[in-house]
Amino acid sequence: MACTGSGVQIPSAPQTNMNLKYIREIFNQTKDLIGSQSAIAIISVIQVSFVVNQLGPAKYGAVVLLIAVPSLIFRASHARNSDVNLLVLKDGKNFYFESIFFNFITGIGSFLLCIVIFTNPIIINSSLGDYFGIETLSNVLLIYLLTRIIQTFSETSKSILIFHNDLRRYSILEISSVVVRFIALVFLLLNDPSVENYLIAQSIYGITFGLFGLYLSNKYRDSSDFKIRHFKAYSKSIRSSYGKIRYDQIIGLIPQHFDVILLAIVVDIQTVGIYQFAKRLVEPINYLVVTFNPWLQNKLKSEDKDFNITSFIKRILLPISILLFGIYFIFGRNLILFIGNEEFINSFEPMMVLLIGFTTYLLSFWIRQYLLFADLIQFHAYGRIVYSFVFLVLAVLLSDSFSSLGVAIALSSAMVLQKLFEYTIYLIKIKSN
Repeated sequence: MACTGSGVQIPSAPQTNMNLKYIREIFNQTKDLIGSQSAIAIISVIQVSFVVNQLGPAKYGAVVLLIAVPSLIFRASHARNSDVNLLVLKDGKNFYFESIFFNFITGIGSFLLCIVIFTNPIIINSSLGDYFGIETLSNVLLIYLLTRIIQTFSETSKSILIFHNDLRRYSILEISSVVVRFIALVFLLLNDPSVENYLIAQSIYGITFGLFGLYLSNKYRDSSDFKIRHFKAYSKSIRSSYGKIRYDQIIGLIPQHFDVILLAIVVDIQTVGIYQFAKRLVEPINYLVVTFNPWLQNKLKSEDKDFNITSFIKRILLPISILLFGIYFIFGRNLILFIGNEEFINSFEPMMVLLIGFTTYLLSFWIRQYLLFADLIQFHAYGRIVYSFVFLVLAVLLSDSFSSLGVAIALSSAMVLQKLFEYTIYLIKIKSN
């Protein structure tokens, strides 16, 4: 309320109204994504609770390790292919079938590499052989790896839906796939809480995500059929961006999956389960990033002059981060007992340390998108080199003495330093121009 007696008007009410108007505007633009990602976050928490209680720390740790290797390989070859295709679309070219075929090729290559690794005698004869050996899981593992190929098609779908600002269909694709996976997990694990059934549920998710994405994006495809000359033109147009983004992704995959592998080697599989449970509890923060990423990409693609990133940080990201940190600190232990059980109570300290890294990521995720559209994505890759180097050094030094807490410290430290590096590049290369 303005102070009239002193002759000075305090603009608190107009400022509050402006903030509320800004928040309402952002909400209206992202409400479909907010709805779907909120639902996904809730399902994710319920799913983690259900899975860890059904499998227990040891089996859950084994599942985490088994999923880590294919994820590492497939993501190295095709993660963020949607960004590659988005840049092509931005240039006015629509290679729908060519993009799908390209994802299919990368998927086949990843599949074959996974087979080589899983049939390696060193893996089969190791202490992890019961879970990693293809002779143990046979057909179930093969089915899972094949469905990962189909899942790669979603990269084409996501890029097309983002380009056309069809965030509603994008949201439907995300939430429907997660719901299908959750239903499959509940049905299969209640019947038999085994590693094999967990993989079958993940396979169903991969098929749904890949094929349903093609169905939703089909309305935007060009009328021409697939042609070899078109594929050559597409390959030529993505050569530079694909190389930069692959380099960026491969460098960043080391900390994302090596943490659980390192714990399995240095400590034991049960500790992997404890650590991964802590990580799963803070990973819903990533859904906020997923909520805003497509919207931000669409803003930058169209070079929206009215968009101000500083206002977005101060009015949206910072209040959310402070609120989340308070909730986790106050209710963290109760959350662990509610979602898991007393076997996972040691997850609290790793969870709080990881929270520092994940909130830093939330506050700074936008930098990558600015670098992408400024054709400076290689600096994000350099940031990931910092990320990987810091993580590896600290993880090796701390994991033996501090177990899961040491790996959590290594991961959060690496995330913070990477983002500080990227922010410095943003100030020098983009903000100053």
